[in-house]
Amino acid sequence: MFRFRLSRLLSLKMSQEEQLKIQLSALRAEMRRIEDSVRKCEEQLKGIMLKTLSLSARGISGFELSQLLTYRESLQTEVSFLNSKLAQLREQENILRDQYLEARKERKILQNLRERRFRTYVFEQDRTHRLYLDELAIRKFASSKRD
Repeated sequence: MFRFRLSRLLSLKMSQEEQLKIQLSALRAEMRRIEDSVRKCEEQLKGIMLKTLSLSARGISGFELSQLLTYRESLQTEVSFLNSKLAQLREQENILRDQYLEARKERKILQNLRERRFRTYVFEQDRTHRLYLDELAIRKFASSKRD
C-alpha cells in the first residue's frame, strides 16, 4: 500500500496556496472598485470643467465659481487619496502574488516528489509480483521435471 510521508505537508501547502489565491482575488476586486471610483471622480472633474466653461461664457457669479472650484478641489483630493490607496494595494498585491507563486512552487515540488515516489512504488510492486510469478513458474517447472 502506497503511503506518502509528506502528505500532510502537501495538504498544508495546497491550503496555503488556496488561501493566498482567495486573498489575492479579494485584493484585486478591491483594486477594481477603487479604479472605478477614480474613473468616476475623473469624469466628474471633466464635467465640472465643462460646466465652468459653459457658465463662464454666459456669465457666472463669484459664489457659483467658488462653489465649483471647491467641489473640484474636493474631487482632486479624493482622486489623489484613491490613487495613493491604489498604490498601497498594488504593493500588497505584489507581496501576495510573490507568496502565492512561492506556495505554488512548493506545492508542485511536493506533488512531483509524490508522483516520483508513487512511480517507484509501482515499479517495486510490479518487480516483486514478477519475481513471485517467476518463482512459481520455476517451482512448477521443477516439479514437472521430477515427475
